[in-house]
Amino acid sequence: MLYILGMTGKWIGIILLCILILLAALLLAVLFVPIRYHLSAVREENGPPQGKVRVYWLFSLVSASAAWEGGLKYGLRLCGFPVYGNLKSGKGKAGAGKKAAGKERRRSRKKKHPPKTSTPEEETEKKVTVDSPVQERRPEEASGYRQKDDPLQPGRETNGDTAEAAAPQPRGEAETVSGPEDTDRKKEKEKRKKPGFRVRLSEFWQKILSFLRMLGRLIANLLALPERLRKKAEDLKEKADRYVTFLQSEEFVQAVAVCKKQLLFLVRSIKPRKIRADIRFGFSDPATTGQILAFVGMIYPLLGKTVILRPDFEEALCCGKITVKGRIFLFDLLRIAWILYFNKNIKRLIRMWKKEEALHDGQ
Repeated sequence: MLYILGMTGKWIGIILLCILILLAALLLAVLFVPIRYHLSAVREENGPPQGKVRVYWLFSLVSASAAWEGGLKYGLRLCGFPVYGNLKSGKGKAGAGKKAAGKERRRSRKKKHPPKTSTPEEETEKKVTVDSPVQERRPEEASGYRQKDDPLQPGRETNGDTAEAAAPQPRGEAETVSGPEDTDRKKEKEKRKKPGFRVRLSEFWQKILSFLRMLGRLIANLLALPERLRKKAEDLKEKADRYVTFLQSEEFVQAVAVCKKQLLFLVRSIKPRKIRADIRFGFSDPATTGQILAFVGMIYPLLGKTVILRPDFEEALCCGKITVKGRIFLFDLLRIAWILYFNKNIKRLIRMWKKEEALHDGQ
């Protein structure tokens, strides 16, 4: 029994050790295996620009790419299998081409053998044949509307009261009945519309008072304007002095030096390792082409011999091809973040800034 327990414990320990070794190897691979990038762009003399960007890690175990060929195409792959995006491989393009060819063949067949369409006369004959076994209905039943008893319809009895109610009354009698009431209402409305002299005088006086109040407020604001401007100038001067002292402090100078150093290290670590270019450029004005060429000549030693520039002083154009390759170490990025986060000068600078903001808000 003890032997079995010892063997199980031994195997469990071996399995845990293997898991730890795998996790350590994965961590070291993430930190020290570089993330490589590859950029390429091509443009013919009279063609549209085309470009492609590819980023991959650990022998293309994880890769992401984007391409511009008349439209944006992108994709993400894990172990060579597409996971996300619309960027397909050559097989996918061939399959898409076969599908498009099949669709074109079907369309051509449809054009050669169009579907039969029936004429209007045939449709009417079909309707007649379909509706023939159905019994004829009255127009009232077909429309779904049942007329009420019409006193003028023949074959029905009519009452005198209904006939008198249905008969229209002459307009003269109605007007004679409603005439005096309408005139009284019109007179009352006219009386309401026309305000009296006192009302109009009070309204005019209220307008004069509101104008005088507005004029008084305007004069008071103009008199208080110099004092407000003086206070505003004092506040701006105080704020400027505070910022100047903050920028001239020792903590700020040392923090800027640390950030500058880490920024230069980041540029050196992610800068391209290989640049190959063959570019032909020109502008409508030859003087502009000469100025650009002079500026490029100043940084030409930094570009290397693999970059070829061909100026054209006769016509305006920009064509050629360029390829850029480089790498990024995740360890370098984490190192820079660690140094900036735990730097004492940067922490003091942040605390000073927060205190200054709190004092300014309190005032």
